[in-house]
Amino acid sequence: MVDVVGFSTLTTLATEKGESGAEAIALEVGAYMGECIQIIEFFGGDVVKFLGDAVLVSFQAKISMDHLHTTGEKDTNIAYFTRQKNMLVRRAVECGLQLLARLSHYRVYLTAEERNRHRTPQGDIERHNRNDRNMIFGFGEGGKVKNGQRLSESEYVPPRHFSESYSISFDRWNFLSFLWRKHKQKSKSESDRRASASSGYSSTRNMNAIDLELHIALSCGDITNVILGDIDPHSSNNSTTGDNTIRNSTTTTSSEQGSYDNYFLEQHGRLEYAIGGPVVESLDAALAAAKAGEMSITAEAYEIIQRQPLDLQCEVRDQFYIVHTAEPPDPSKRGYNTYRQPNAVKLTSTTPNADYLLDRPNLLQQASKLSIEPLIPRIRNTSFMQIPADMSPHYFKYLNRSTLYRLQHSSDGNFPPQFRDVTIVFISLGKVDVTTDAGLQNVQKAILRVIRALVKYEGLLQQFAIDDKGATILAVFGLPPLSHEREAVFAAKAALELRDQYRQLDLPDFAIALATGVIFNCVLPQGNPFRRDPGIAGDTIILAVRMLKFPFSKNNVVCDTTTKSQIGGLCEFEDLGENFVKGKTKPVQMYKIVKFGAKSSKRISMQAMEQNTDFIGYKSEMSAATQFVDEWSQYQNHHVLIIYGASGVGKSYFCHTLQRTMISHGVQCCWSSSTEVEKSSKYYLLKNLMLSLFELIETDQIPDNEKKTNVPDTNHSSQHLSAQLTSMQSAERKPTDLSIASDSTFQHAETSNSKDRGPRLTLYTSTSSTCKPTASHSTGTHNEVAEIILRALTKCGEDEGFLPLFKVIFGTLNDVEENQYTRLLDGRGRDILLTGVLVRMVRYVSEHISFVFICDDIQWADSASIRILRHIHEQCQRVLLIMATRPSRDYNIGFLSDFCVTGVNAKVELGGLDAMEIEQIILQSFDSGVKKVSPEIVRVIQKRTGGNPLYVKNMAIILKDFNHVTLVQGELVPSTNKFDLEDLLGNFDYKRIIKIQFDRLDANFEEFLTIASCLDQYFTVYEIRAIISPSNVIFNDKNLQEIRSAVQKYDVYNFLTQTHNDSSYEGRTEVYTFTHVTIPHTIYDMVTYETRISLHRRLAEYYESQLNRDNYSQLLSKIVRHYLHADKIEKQLHYLEELADLNMKSYQLPEATNNLQMMVKILNENEEISAIFGNVHKSDIYRRLGMCYTMRTRLTEGERNLFKALDYLGEPWPRSEMAFFYSFWKNRFAQYRHLRWHVFYMWKKRTRKELGKRVVEIMAQLSNIYFHNGDGRDFVYTCLVGLNACERLGELGTHYTLFLARNALLCWLNDEKENSIAYIIKAVKYMDEKSDSSTLTIYALLCFAAGKFTCARNMLYQSIQVATTLGVVTDCQTFYRSVSTVITMRIFEGSLNSSPDDIALLKQMADIAHANGDFEAEIWLGVYHVANAIVMDQLPECAPFVSLLEVHRKKAADYNRIAIHGTLLCYYARSLNNRKAVFHYRMLVSILPSLTVTPNIFPIFGLIFCTMGMYCLVESDQIDLLASGDREEYDRFVLGITRLNHAFQQVKFWEFTQPGLYLARALPYISTGRSVEGYMVLRHGINEMHFIQEIKFLRAYYWSNIGKYAFSPQERIKWTEQARRDFDALKIPAHIYCNPDPAHCYTGGQQADLRLESVESQEQSIDEA
Repeated sequence: MVDVVGFSTLTTLATEKGESGAEAIALEVGAYMGECIQIIEFFGGDVVKFLGDAVLVSFQAKISMDHLHTTGEKDTNIAYFTRQKNMLVRRAVECGLQLLARLSHYRVYLTAEERNRHRTPQGDIERHNRNDRNMIFGFGEGGKVKNGQRLSESEYVPPRHFSESYSISFDRWNFLSFLWRKHKQKSKSESDRRASASSGYSSTRNMNAIDLELHIALSCGDITNVILGDIDPHSSNNSTTGDNTIRNSTTTTSSEQGSYDNYFLEQHGRLEYAIGGPVVESLDAALAAAKAGEMSITAEAYEIIQRQPLDLQCEVRDQFYIVHTAEPPDPSKRGYNTYRQPNAVKLTSTTPNADYLLDRPNLLQQASKLSIEPLIPRIRNTSFMQIPADMSPHYFKYLNRSTLYRLQHSSDGNFPPQFRDVTIVFISLGKVDVTTDAGLQNVQKAILRVIRALVKYEGLLQQFAIDDKGATILAVFGLPPLSHEREAVFAAKAALELRDQYRQLDLPDFAIALATGVIFNCVLPQGNPFRRDPGIAGDTIILAVRMLKFPFSKNNVVCDTTTKSQIGGLCEFEDLGENFVKGKTKPVQMYKIVKFGAKSSKRISMQAMEQNTDFIGYKSEMSAATQFVDEWSQYQNHHVLIIYGASGVGKSYFCHTLQRTMISHGVQCCWSSSTEVEKSSKYYLLKNLMLSLFELIETDQIPDNEKKTNVPDTNHSSQHLSAQLTSMQSAERKPTDLSIASDSTFQHAETSNSKDRGPRLTLYTSTSSTCKPTASHSTGTHNEVAEIILRALTKCGEDEGFLPLFKVIFGTLNDVEENQYTRLLDGRGRDILLTGVLVRMVRYVSEHISFVFICDDIQWADSASIRILRHIHEQCQRVLLIMATRPSRDYNIGFLSDFCVTGVNAKVELGGLDAMEIEQIILQSFDSGVKKVSPEIVRVIQKRTGGNPLYVKNMAIILKDFNHVTLVQGELVPSTNKFDLEDLLGNFDYKRIIKIQFDRLDANFEEFLTIASCLDQYFTVYEIRAIISPSNVIFNDKNLQEIRSAVQKYDVYNFLTQTHNDSSYEGRTEVYTFTHVTIPHTIYDMVTYETRISLHRRLAEYYESQLNRDNYSQLLSKIVRHYLHADKIEKQLHYLEELADLNMKSYQLPEATNNLQMMVKILNENEEISAIFGNVHKSDIYRRLGMCYTMRTRLTEGERNLFKALDYLGEPWPRSEMAFFYSFWKNRFAQYRHLRWHVFYMWKKRTRKELGKRVVEIMAQLSNIYFHNGDGRDFVYTCLVGLNACERLGELGTHYTLFLARNALLCWLNDEKENSIAYIIKAVKYMDEKSDSSTLTIYALLCFAAGKFTCARNMLYQSIQVATTLGVVTDCQTFYRSVSTVITMRIFEGSLNSSPDDIALLKQMADIAHANGDFEAEIWLGVYHVANAIVMDQLPECAPFVSLLEVHRKKAADYNRIAIHGTLLCYYARSLNNRKAVFHYRMLVSILPSLTVTPNIFPIFGLIFCTMGMYCLVESDQIDLLASGDREEYDRFVLGITRLNHAFQQVKFWEFTQPGLYLARALPYISTGRSVEGYMVLRHGINEMHFIQEIKFLRAYYWSNIGKYAFSPQERIKWTEQARRDFDALKIPAHIYCNPDPAHCYTGGQQADLRLESVESQEQSIDEA
């Protein structure tokens, strides 16, 4: 007996690895056993059984017939057999020593990912520090071994001794005990399962490998070889020839294949081989005495070994002789014996397993004495390995039917490993003695009854074994193709039947246990030339074994909770309470199955496949419905069809059938259903209808609407909106000539007849005619839903500003911010506006195609959906409404009468199928052998289903899998007098049904579907054919029509539906998709990790082979997706980089960011790959990732990745102040020399130049970051470093001109006008003919700073044009800066509303920001909208943006917060919300010191509007420092004004900000009542502002303030009138800003010191005098 030590620890570690750990350990143990088998075969041993993690081996003599029949002396035979025994014992000992030496310290990997990571190019798994497979030890001459690389310490678990109990009885089944613990991890999402399949970036624990140890027990004596079972169930025909003989061939036709399948699905006998006797029973105690790395020998065997020339060092332990290998034993120890030969072996560095053997000198010495040749089976007669199976069909009987069925379809002797939901039946027969005839006959009877019960209930006998505790039987229910919807029901029937029979036999200690769960099923060891077994493993088996240890299991059937739940009410149970079992941290609830509810009987054959069932029943009702639809198609006039019926009569099935009829004639259908639990959910019914409509709009059938719908003025009341909505009437339209009665008038559109099928949000190039929604709608991400709505709005000519209205329908849009159109609307106003939008969209779609809204279970519809549907019905003449409802006597459906008022209506009432129609459906579902159905069955089904056609059809399918009916002379009749289907329907699991149906498909089609489950939603036959096995009969004929016919033939369950695609890279071909998303997911779940890797790798390689320039962009994403699910890390990195480059060239920045992030993650998790990737290459990855973040205005992430790029280049960013100071002045001095003289040091080496180019690109991006965030110091540094690098490279391209222009701007802002002019002249000189957009933007900013606003605007327009190619923005940062500067000038000119081109630019900026996820750009857009609303006195329209800014202000950067707080201060001051205005003033003052000298003009908004807001507060008497008399308040106010004035100085764009600057300087005087001083400051500003004439709004605002605070009335009147004229020219309400009574008052109605009357009287007095 060879056993693995510490398997519980191994499986515990693998449990934490999840699904891939389960698969990996099963395959690792299989590989381990394969190594054992090779050694065992070499020494002439026979592998009797695989007992979990142990191998039972026998060494038996080859009996010669001459010796058996000899007439010679008896002593001669005794001598012969003695020699045989001595030889066998020696071989067994030598074999054991070799197993310990070779397979102790055997490394296994705990996850499937690790297995593939350590797979060699030849396909072998690396077993580090192990010998070459074809060598034994390599001692002495020629002993060369190539050492493998060690795992890291974090991954390696050293071997150690374990204290667990070793037994070959029940515990021997402790194989893979971790597999899912009732499969708790099965609930993980598919995305997680597929993500975990990627070896490149899946997360694993540090501990990924462990070394296994062996311990061995050896005994010697007589054994009994037994073969038990049923050799031929057909007693009348014992012939093995003729029809019963199955002959293998390399190629078979489909008809031949069918005969093979039928043969293996039938029962032709089942045999099991085992050995027994005292020698076998003694192994258990002997094995328990041996520790890891030891071999325990019984006394009988040791007596024979003493006569052998073997050098063994043994220690007596528990009456057994232990071959001690762990350390040199103490010779003085009692019981120590040694038989030593003089030979010695020197352990060298080349000795394999040197580290391991160094601690085991005895094992080294013992093994060195053996003259071992390479592992070539010299003992075996290998001709027996080549005997074909058809020599005797009895060979088949040693395998179960599932194995035979699957192996028959295998070309390599293996079937695909799978995870299966099964029910395990484990039977203990108790202590039996097979060495006696009575005992053997008893066991034969027991196993024969097991075989017959399993055949009857379609279970499988997996294994029979004998040990010291007795005989055990392992059976399983649920392996393909013998699978059912509820396996536990069949297992329980078989178990109870066996219990009753065993009670009649001489089996006093039998026990039966049932456990249900997930197992792993595969052929192990894979590829072994000597021995392979179809193994099953899993925690479910362990649980079943350990439940038998309790006394209450004797003579009973016990089960776990999962089994009980699946059986349901079909059985009577007795609660056995919770019991602790080994390996479980929590107690396990157990039950005893007392009896079954109904007596079992013969079932209908499971091979009767489901046939396509045409619509049966409701002929007259369907005729009336189709006639009504026909009338609608001829003359469309507000038609509505209402279908009535009680619950369960098949209203949905009727509507689906009608829908398929309409779709087949080119009519588009949108489907939605209501549910009782959602009847109070607003727009629940409408949601799916709208999603289907939006997907329909995206098809080519709907053209773009050239007429744009204007957004209504939200300042008006909701009553105005209601009136506006009421006025929207549909125009007269010509009826479309459509007729269902004539097929010639329709375009045929193929679609699926599946109830649950429909297009998903991820659209395909060819859209099916059906627009029925699926569950994928509800799982669509926010971006998907928002984008599809925006595209639909645009295509229908609606404004995108309506998007927030859809938040009430789609919960995934909750993050969409309100805009100026929707913010102020109350609930009723929003509903009215939304209704108008939807009605217009539906009406527009109906003008181009014929389509129908189908609403199921309308009795539960929410009132909001009903209201909109009624508006659609009344205003969209061409739309047909079909509504299915329950009777009005049960539900309040009075609203349906409102639909009947307008247009044409019809009603169809359904009453359920009658008995004859139910019988027809049942007959169609069964094979031709069923001619009639018993009226009793029809009655029960009609009662249970209520005549629902779909339920009847499902019932007919389920009847095949349960033993409630039988076939008598062609009639389907009940098996018992009690025929009840309540428990039969049970838990109807769709995934389980899919698995059942998948198991019953043809193996060729199973392979087809398995590959398809790895593909995208839509796939072609070419993709399948590329990697499918050559022997697959579906592709025997390369004619496309034949392939289509084969797929249609094998797809008996309608798993696939066909569509067409003209844009395939293979040309025009057939495109398929699964009829429901659950189907591919369920199939994919059954595929093992390594099989998935293989399929994905081969698919990726296929796409690689098809890759060319024309389909590059189409196939690249497919290659990436499949390689990410494979194990080729190098390929993953290569194609991710290619795809990221393609994304960046296509300006798909979010996609590029994700791909680059994935590369970074792969490199971080694979240090070896990262080490050979190269620092420069890694720098390029981080640089591009930083560019993507920067272009998306995610500046923090961009800066972090750009810093990493510099680190990998060896040019790190100076982190400390001292380092920064040194580097700054070093570059400053270098630039001074370059500017004054010339470049002294040029980079000439190619390597240095390559690094320099990368530094330039990184500095360009970093300067963009610091330009935006206002970090002046770092901005100067990046410009200096970048410019110096360009000049040392001799680079005269766009980067050089960019840095020249930016240095020119810096010099200008620092009053170095001469240097600034020199830089900008040089930049213009070297600028390309096409011009550089970034340089043009900086040039425009210089003009802006110099007061040349018109020139700046023209340069900005030119920069925007250069940054845009064919309407696509190619430089987001330049585009943002240019548009922002233009908008800034327009806002403060007061001309933005009258500049439609600039508004279009602002909208384009918003679109780009949304597409790239630029959340910071939302702040800019919000400030622009609020600022423009303040200027134009349109405050209500900016309320949504105010809320947006309030949300963003907490986490915004300081330079953005300055703009936010200043703008909001003015907004709240103008809105008379003085409390919030003061709050934002204080917040602004607190962060103003952070503002440094910066080229960023965005803070200008905060400073100017802060000043305007403070004037508003002063005018509203909110700031009266004199009246309050609070000295501290006055000091704080003065401090704030001082900071404000200082901030104006920091901005440096004085020519633009001078009006605000002088207003801020006058504010301390005006706020304290010193109007004369304030007026003098403002008057002085007029003389200093040379360019104020171009800033029209600021100019008018400045004049208006002079008009408020001038000392003389004449001055006040003069400046007020001038301001009025300017405001009127700008169409801005002048009364908002101007002094209402300049002749008599200052601002706010305050009486002026000099009024016009007093001045005139004084002048009159002077004149009179």
